[in-house]
Amino acid sequence: MFYSIIHIILKITAAIYIRLQPIGIENIPKEGGVILAPNHPSDLDSFILGTAIRRQLHTMGKEELFRRRFAEFAFRKLNAFPVKRDQIDREAIRTAIDILKNGHVIDMYPEGTVSIDGSLQEPKLGTAFIALQSKVPVVPVAIIGTFNVMSKGQRFPRPHKVIIKFGKSLYFDEYYDKPYNKEILKIVTGKIMSEIKILLNSDKL
Repeated sequence: MFYSIIHIILKITAAIYIRLQPIGIENIPKEGGVILAPNHPSDLDSFILGTAIRRQLHTMGKEELFRRRFAEFAFRKLNAFPVKRDQIDREAIRTAIDILKNGHVIDMYPEGTVSIDGSLQEPKLGTAFIALQSKVPVVPVAIIGTFNVMSKGQRFPRPHKVIIKFGKSLYFDEYYDKPYNKEILKIVTGKIMSEIKILLNSDKL
């Protein structure tokens, strides 16, 4: 109920304040676990992404966001769970895999953190690892405009049009039941990042 109420409020706000335009939303599977893999130009990305889709979104949030009691309550009600940054957080990884295996949607940012200037950063391997562990499709996503709404370090959002493009699902079946190493994780990550770049550079609206 809490999620649904906040979702409606944010959806109305997004339609008016940022003129949110989702494109290719039909590419998100209607059921089953799926990873949404966007670029990460703003701290607002998960909130806006959750507003754009029809299914409930689960998301990792940096551990610092959960240290205050009310904030922890609110974030958990919004399907967020904490992750320790700059280390391998096995508990967060297990939580993400369990959520996906139970048929839910998670957003995971291959870049790992918010971009300082809005451009794509070098990716990390966590998204690929969880995709192969959970054996779910990955939907590449391009978020355009949130950097102008609220860039890293900015305290208040500005009105600016936001477009979110959802690409076709990526499947990595050839790796699911085989031992894989860092090189395979790099290959999977490269494919995800390549599709994100195509979506970002596409003029199709």
